Amino acid sequence: MKDKIGIIAVGQAGGNIGQLFEESGYSVLYLNTSQEDLDTLKNAKHKYHITGGEGCNKDRNKAKQLVIDDFDNIAEQIDEILKCEILFVVFAAGGGTGSGAGPMLMDLLLDGSSRFVGAVTVLPAQTESIKAQINAYECFSELVQIEASAAVFVIDNNNGEKMQLNPQFVNSFNGFVDIPEKYRSDRGNIDTAEAMESLKAHGMAVVMQYGNSNSKIADILSSLNKTIYAPLEPDKRIKYITGAFDESVRDFIDLQKTVGIPVDIFRAYSGKDKAHLMLSGLSYPKTRLDVIHEYVSENKERIMNNLNAGTIRLDNDINFLSAPAAPVQPKTGKQQSRQEIMSRYLRK
Repeated sequence: MKDKIGIIAVGQAGGNIGQLFEESGYSVLYLNTSQEDLDTLKNAKHKYHITGGEGCNKDRNKAKQLVIDDFDNIAEQIDEILKCEILFVVFAAGGGTGSGAGPMLMDLLLDGSSRFVGAVTVLPAQTESIKAQINAYECFSELVQIEASAAVFVIDNNNGEKMQLNPQFVNSFNGFVDIPEKYRSDRGNIDTAEAMESLKAHGMAVVMQYGNSNSKIADILSSLNKTIYAPLEPDKRIKYITGAFDESVRDFIDLQKTVGIPVDIFRAYSGKDKAHLMLSGLSYPKTRLDVIHEYVSENKERIMNNLNAGTIRLDNDINFLSAPAAPVQPKTGKQQSRQEIMSRYLRK
């Protein structure tokens, strides 16, 4: 299945996760506006520096413009390197390059294409900056509008240290992808088409694996609120339950009471090995995003005061030895273009 899945790692956070995917045998293309960030990716096979980029310092609009200007070259790189059935764009929602370019890149790749495009994105912890929170909210306001997208995995940095969350996700993803080849039984199997169908389902998705001692449905249910992902919505919207469990798991009735009744269930038998579970076609994490919105709104006045902290007004009549200075014209609030400023200086 790994040959059917391609990874587009955008920005620094995307690059960190992308390296874990590449080490696991996936084809990965790294995109960044910062050459310095790309240089930190040791042993990365396919890296592309977006033309004209010098980093985006959390400026989403700058990232968008750079990708728009260079999209023909970016698309050529993707077509040449990632000949895959489904692509996952990997990025941090709170950053600059990934947050700005990620959703737009997904939309552009879906336009007129037969490929499926999903995402792996990361929400900032509440301890991260206001700018990261605003970026994440704006990023998701775009992401949720992409109706044709495949599965979107939402890692939440509130749930642990990011350098630990990333390998947990990739290991769980790998465990899921390996199911068709690894677990075969006359009692039932998950074939490649069923696993791919789960990955193609629109909406949020979560994928988990459990040690044999914790593979009972009761243990899995107790862990659903302690995952590495954004919390599940209470609406119980779900399309697929896909998993591999030992023979003691006979049905999914209790699981369905918690997560909802899916359109279909794909099940394999993992024996005494680890248990694997994927839930796909879930609602996006609006409750978690509402928390971000509330936090930013509560701190809006304080941040505006901080931005204006360096603005003071001083009397300019101290120099009594010279002629009175011309009064400073207050700014109108309207930003002038470079051409307007130059024209003003050239005007007779």
